[in-house]
Amino acid sequence: MSEEAQGQAVEAVIVQLDSGSILLPRSAFLEVTTRAGAVQQESEHPDVPWLQPSLVWQDVQVPVINVNQLLDPGRDSGEDRRRFTRLLVMQAVMQPDHLPFYALEVRGTPHPVQITAQNIYALEDVDATPWSWRVKASGVTTHLLRLDTLEQRLLELAETQPA
Repeated sequence: MSEEAQGQAVEAVIVQLDSGSILLPRSAFLEVTTRAGAVQQESEHPDVPWLQPSLVWQDVQVPVINVNQLLDPGRDSGEDRRRFTRLLVMQAVMQPDHLPFYALEVRGTPHPVQITAQNIYALEDVDATPWSWRVKASGVTTHLLRLDTLEQRLLELAETQPA
């Protein structure tokens, strides 16, 4: 590997979940916001447990993904009852005209890290999920979310929603 490639770093954030953490590119992350916990709205997709009621952010309806439920579907969702929930508003990249933003419900605040080829590697003995790969980045074992797959699923769900 060339010295130039070794010296290149990607700005990222690691965010704590109830169990574990996620790694996100800093360029896709726009803002941290909160809302009252235990939202009592009907879900537009009750068959998709990780999809929470939408958030209105800058006058736009933004789908909300409960990352804990997404990565661990067998967990007790009753654990998610808090006074408030923390949401990371993300800029979508696949089809911004149809899905400009979405939000990730998380536990912690983003911690900035620089990722280089030397400080990230895949964990071979750990199963990947459809939504993430398990990696070790900057010394932290974490989920590298497959944002393209998440965005594609959100677009599919939006197509099935009545207008």
